[in-house]
Amino acid sequence: MELRHVRYFIAVAEELNFNRAAERLNIAQPPLSQQIRKLEEELDILLFYRTKQKVQLTDGGKTFLKHAYQILREVDISIKNARRASQGQTGQLSIGFTGTLTYDIFPRILKSFREKYPSVNVIPRQLTTTDQVRALEDKKIDVGMVCTPVESTALDFKAVHQQPFIAVLPATHPLASSTTLCDVGDLAKESFIMTPRKSGPGYYDRFINICYESGFSPNITQEAHELQNLISLVASGMGVALVPSSMKNLQIKGALYKEILNSNLTVETTFVCRKDANSQVINSFFHIVKEILSSLEDENNNLKVK
Repeated sequence: MELRHVRYFIAVAEELNFNRAAERLNIAQPPLSQQIRKLEEELDILLFYRTKQKVQLTDGGKTFLKHAYQILREVDISIKNARRASQGQTGQLSIGFTGTLTYDIFPRILKSFREKYPSVNVIPRQLTTTDQVRALEDKKIDVGMVCTPVESTALDFKAVHQQPFIAVLPATHPLASSTTLCDVGDLAKESFIMTPRKSGPGYYDRFINICYESGFSPNITQEAHELQNLISLVASGMGVALVPSSMKNLQIKGALYKEILNSNLTVETTFVCRKDANSQVINSFFHIVKEILSSLEDENNNLKVK
């Protein structure tokens, strides 16, 4: 049975006249009658009582008409859903992100994506860079936001977001009351608190290089797996830290953030997916990411002009 046969049947059932149904369908009457007979033979059901004076639905025809409407409705819904899926408007998206982005652009990206694609089921997962790479390679998440550099031949790097480093000091630290920018070299003799390298090699190595470039090897006396916990330890007076600038949005009593003298000291976040990913939902997500990054760049440029 073909869909056109269902449509032909509905036209005849509604008109109860083969000539009017044929005109409505823009076909000749004899072929229409032939197609209806073919449908009856295929279903082994008499759908219409035919006389010279009138055409009537049989009981079987009346029942089939109810289901014929349902068939066309389901087909229409299927076509609409398929079109929406092909345009990245439906489906599921599992997103990995690091803790730093919780206080930066991730909420903005997520809000914009959900507003534009409300029918996509978004599953955010906070993971370290190392865990994200593994989850991407194992196809447990669809996209990731990782601190670079990252070594993986399976990943496609889609967009980059940079944040300057800032210093976080105990509120009682001598430099906390200074109105000048903080020089990394001024922290050479301090005890540092840092996340473990295995959690994010790119972030860790960038921190070490910054210290080396400032002429010292950092004395890391304490590790914290989450930057939120790291800042809490700084607030308790256990040491100092260098963190992405977005962390200043996390206000913890006893911790003070200071901008660093060298604005070129940045940490880089890269938005990635698998090279073999073939999903319009993923493409739609990265379209939003690039829009947000472009908007952020414009905002920063405007601030510089002012």
